[in-house]
Amino acid sequence: MVDEAGRRNEILAVIAEEAAVDPAIVDRETSVADLGIGSLDLVELIFKIEERFGIEVPSSGPLENTDVKVFELLDFVEKLITTKKGTSIPSQMPS
Repeated sequence: MVDEAGRRNEILAVIAEEAAVDPAIVDRETSVADLGIGSLDLVELIFKIEERFGIEVPSSGPLENTDVKVFELLDFVEKLITTKKGTSIPSQMPS
């Protein structure tokens, strides 16, 4: 079983690979656009995330544009994975 930090690192690795950047440069204020990911690249990234983690990312929501912060994307994807697996993340409060 992958822990929360391990899963976040795995999601971040997929994003960093798509942007061809070192994951270490990403912080809370880094947007997808800051990594050089444009609209079409974002669509491709979403497809990769869906395939890699066996989830379906809604076409509406926080991933509609490249202004989304990478950490918001991480949180969103992590919630989708958690919901799919029927588990909860104790360190997060329900929205």
